[in-house]
Amino acid sequence: MTLFAPQDAPRVFAVPPGADYAAALAEGIHQRLGAAPPEAAARIEIRANTPRAARAIEAALAARAIGPGDGAALLPRVGLLSALADDPLALPHTPRPVDPLRRRLALTRLIERFLETGAGRATPPLAAAPDLADSLADLIDELDEWGIPPGQLDGLVEGDLARHWQEALAFADIVRSAWPRIRAEIAPDPPNLGAPDPAARARRAVEAIASRWAAEPPAHSLIAAASTGARAMTAPLMAAIARLPQGAVVLPGFDPDIEPEVWRQVGPDHPMGPFRAFLDRLDLAPSDVRPWTPQPRSPRLDLLAQALRPAPVTDAWVAAAPALRADAAAATEGLSLIEARNETEEAAAIAIAIRRAIAAPGCRAALVTRDGQLARRVGAELARFGIEPDDALGRPLADSAAGVFLRLIAAVASGRADPLGLVALMQHPLCTPGMARGAHLRHARAYEIGVLRRVRDPGLAPGRLPSWPTRPRDPRADWRAPPEGFEPWHAAIEAALAPLVAALADGAPLAQVVEAHAACAEALSTPDPEAGQPQVWLKSDGQALRALMRRLADAADAYGPTPVPRYAALLTTLMRGETLRPEAERPHPRVMIWGTREVRAETADLVILGGLNEGSWPPAPGADAWLSRPMRATLGLPAPEREIGLSAHDFLQAAARPQVVLSRALRSGGAPTVASRWLVRLENLLQGIDGAALAAMRARGQALRDLVPALHRPDPAAAPLPAATRPAPRPPRAARPRRLSVTRIETLIRDAYAIYAERILRLSPLDPLGKTPDFLDRGNAIHAILHRFVAEAPPGPADPVAERARLLAIAEAELRARIPWPATRRAWAGRLARAAQWFVDGEAQRRGAGHPVGLECRGRLVIDLPGGPFELTATADRIDAVEGGAMIYDYKAGSPPSPKQIGVFAQQLHLQALILEEGGFEGVPAMQVLGGAYLGLTGSGKGGAETTPPRDAPLRETLGLHRERLIDLLTAYESDEMPYLSRGRAEFGAEEGTYDHLARRAEWEAADPGGGGVP
Repeated sequence: MTLFAPQDAPRVFAVPPGADYAAALAEGIHQRLGAAPPEAAARIEIRANTPRAARAIEAALAARAIGPGDGAALLPRVGLLSALADDPLALPHTPRPVDPLRRRLALTRLIERFLETGAGRATPPLAAAPDLADSLADLIDELDEWGIPPGQLDGLVEGDLARHWQEALAFADIVRSAWPRIRAEIAPDPPNLGAPDPAARARRAVEAIASRWAAEPPAHSLIAAASTGARAMTAPLMAAIARLPQGAVVLPGFDPDIEPEVWRQVGPDHPMGPFRAFLDRLDLAPSDVRPWTPQPRSPRLDLLAQALRPAPVTDAWVAAAPALRADAAAATEGLSLIEARNETEEAAAIAIAIRRAIAAPGCRAALVTRDGQLARRVGAELARFGIEPDDALGRPLADSAAGVFLRLIAAVASGRADPLGLVALMQHPLCTPGMARGAHLRHARAYEIGVLRRVRDPGLAPGRLPSWPTRPRDPRADWRAPPEGFEPWHAAIEAALAPLVAALADGAPLAQVVEAHAACAEALSTPDPEAGQPQVWLKSDGQALRALMRRLADAADAYGPTPVPRYAALLTTLMRGETLRPEAERPHPRVMIWGTREVRAETADLVILGGLNEGSWPPAPGADAWLSRPMRATLGLPAPEREIGLSAHDFLQAAARPQVVLSRALRSGGAPTVASRWLVRLENLLQGIDGAALAAMRARGQALRDLVPALHRPDPAAAPLPAATRPAPRPPRAARPRRLSVTRIETLIRDAYAIYAERILRLSPLDPLGKTPDFLDRGNAIHAILHRFVAEAPPGPADPVAERARLLAIAEAELRARIPWPATRRAWAGRLARAAQWFVDGEAQRRGAGHPVGLECRGRLVIDLPGGPFELTATADRIDAVEGGAMIYDYKAGSPPSPKQIGVFAQQLHLQALILEEGGFEGVPAMQVLGGAYLGLTGSGKGGAETTPPRDAPLRETLGLHRERLIDLLTAYESDEMPYLSRGRAEFGAEEGTYDHLARRAEWEAADPGGGGVP
């Protein structure tokens, strides 16, 4: 029996957009078989484009062939199109192709050599070599797929090309000339000059298959299914199948009713663009493509076809408007539009839509997206309902638990990790170095707080863990003892890292580095070295990673015996090329997450198109490191818009389903997004013909968004929680501090809650991990520089030029000793250089008026309060003895406080003056204070600024007033009823305080932005 009637023209059928492709294919085969005997179905062969499409077709064939009472049936054979070309029998006398991994390694080493000798060129860093090798391999494959001889690259090097394109082409030409020899060296059976590249062999195989079929066609029926024919390797194979006596191509999502004027304007970025080149290859028009099965044309498809018309023929919208307006309600029925505020809300709304859909018996729901992060967010939201989706997207092996673990090990061992990376390694779930997980975490957390959060170096030595600091001599210094058993734990981690550290430091070959890396991972993930087994390889991600590392070790000779300059970058690139499917224990049979290719052959009752923003739908065209757009056109390679056309086709195929949700986030990563061009076109068309239909779509999407807040309430029926109020703790008098520094008096005025948290709750902020230079570092450095400059001043008159040079020399020495960040040192040194002359000139005036009697001197003043004595402490940067008394100076690394701030908040100089006049500074006698000033080294304008306290009254009167205010303030806080308000009188409300998160400032500030106030 024959499945198809004889015909001379190539046989091409189509299933329209929105139809269930797999079910339609099965139905068409069933109709054509008719009353044929059961074994006739077994003589049909179907070749699909992807494994998932093949499985969907198999399921549809089984569902159509096996009725409720049937026990079994013979089904057509289903395989992959690519398997035809991969069959060794297709080219029995051609050597096996070069292993892709071996080729990647060889190209990586070639590019590393090119980059290492890049003197005078603007070359990428060595870490980019693996990615550049992948892109160069893609170029080699693309040239092979499209049958373009590499020699054509010679003609592209024109004088008007930008220099970097000329350099890229020059290197590509070097690779082209040397590649046959290198390929022979790395071939499976070297030396083998005939070993082809994978794409070249596949192309030869396709040509051989087509020639064989032309001479001796298969006797059975052969159907190419679910492929658009847009790829260089599949198009000739599909064309050969279409020309077979019993061959046919069944296109997915092709619109056979496309108008001739539209077809003439179809470009590579149109939804029908992927089919254009294929039909042109067969010399067929759209009218020559017949329906595979009768399918009614839906109003939705008419609407989408009009919305996606090529720009030159959108004038037809005017003529089509009456018909579209009449069918607008029907076309948009079942179509919803979610416009979420951000990605989090979008994921939650999508999860709600899926949950509501599958509440109906037998209903299947699928999220279709190109955004892997959105897919993971939706998966997390579905977990709230106990739903684990069947995720076809997967994620890169590099982002799996085992992948991250090995990447962290490589970074630490190569010295490319900071304290944050080391903490991430030690607290990784797989890290259990020779002990139980709990014991390891106790040591790791103590090590983080006691050591790593105090490390100031921006980088760590390869594989060397900073030691626990010894007890300082100063008993007031902040120090804690290491926990019991710390030293063995510390030594165990360093010992586990040692093999990889040694291999990288010694420049070992790649195979040895890979084996050392695996040994490190095993040592760090084995809880019990005597009886346990490494945790890193136990799960599916670890198994996939172990297999990759074994293949890498086996192929390492292709890289050569030379050291690996950027091993971590190489391994990460290889891992990113491997996709890991989620390890779902029991995926929900009716909830799926698909990539865009899956919608060509699979469908669901509810289809959700997620992440409909530019950059995702369609994806941004990838940058070609080797060929510019004009160069690609000259060679005859396809334009980047081809990928846009495939994405547009998938959008049309999915959006034409009866029940569809279109979804996007208005902001992503805090930045506004741009809606997908196809969504914009659809909205514009609907707005012009029937705004009510568009409003109804948005209303249905808004109804889903309105349910999102309920997900975050423990009990949706409960009343909303009251808004948080500004905290105002009132501790008992006995718990309140009896000693504060003058700087903490300012804190007490601005943010009393900070004093409560620091002095009463005794909470201290942790130093940040991976510390970056901040204002405190700059202030300490400036104070140390100026202290040395003043303390080491030579006697007698000073030469301004020599003094400036001395100041800059001290600055260089202090910055080098205190600031381990080279870029920051240079920036701060430049700032000081701009301020140096200003300070030197001012210092000459200060030296002319007096001389320093106190530098960085500590002082204290005991004040009698109703509740008992209170101690006020201070550290004065500088006290100068002048005629008739003293001057107090305070150094600032930036702008000094304004006179208004000094009068209300910044009372530091006034309070220090009170201490000095009482003789409270060590080594400085009691002196009458004649004035004071803040010296700010701004590095701008004149180089600095000097601010003195306002003189609204005589200094004696001003100091008396400040003493009274201080006593009133401290007396008020002796009362049990006086609250420690958060940000009570914060002058700059936008500044982030150290304890704002404990005070939950973000929760109450909107309702109480300025309240409070203290005496």
